[in-house]
Amino acid sequence: MLLHIDEDTIIELAVLVGGENAGKIMKYLLKKPGITDEELSRILQIDIKEIRKILHKLNEQGILHYELAREKDTGHRIFRWYVGQEQVTGFIITNMKKILERLEERLEYEKNHQFYWCETKGCRKLPFEEALDNLFKCPVCGKPLQPVNNEETIKAIELKIDEIKRNLEQISRVKKIEEKPIIKEKSKAAKPKK
Repeated sequence: MLLHIDEDTIIELAVLVGGENAGKIMKYLLKKPGITDEELSRILQIDIKEIRKILHKLNEQGILHYELAREKDTGHRIFRWYVGQEQVTGFIITNMKKILERLEERLEYEKNHQFYWCETKGCRKLPFEEALDNLFKCPVCGKPLQPVNNEETIKAIELKIDEIKRNLEQISRVKKIEEKPIIKEKSKAAKPKK
């Protein structure tokens, strides 16, 4: 695979999704793929229920996958867990698209509203309609509301949108290169005689 997510990023991603113990689990899975939940519980000294909860959460997010086997003697199911680069990449792409969508919605909102603020730290800026309903006084501190120039906010959102789009485009190009089938040259067949 041409696009490689480094181990530290994968561990950080696991922590974001499942907490500190998820980071410990991911770190161990990267070193020893195919380990079972029981082995992880014993080695990391984390309750088996917690291990399973985290593993299934990471699996639901598409970060891990497992192979299911049966124990010969008892017939119990055994889950062997693996980290897949493609799964992690897919998770990152999906979430980048969600963030992009939210930023584009926020950009529209910022562009289509006039905001007012009392300039007091901790108080929020209000759209015109809400400021009007409050007679241009802050509903929290009671100070008069002043118009806010949100051009810097708009520019910051636009820059972030452009950055995410560039990253998605770059990932898309890499994926297209990977998916391009290798075409073998066909041997030239002799033309049939007429």
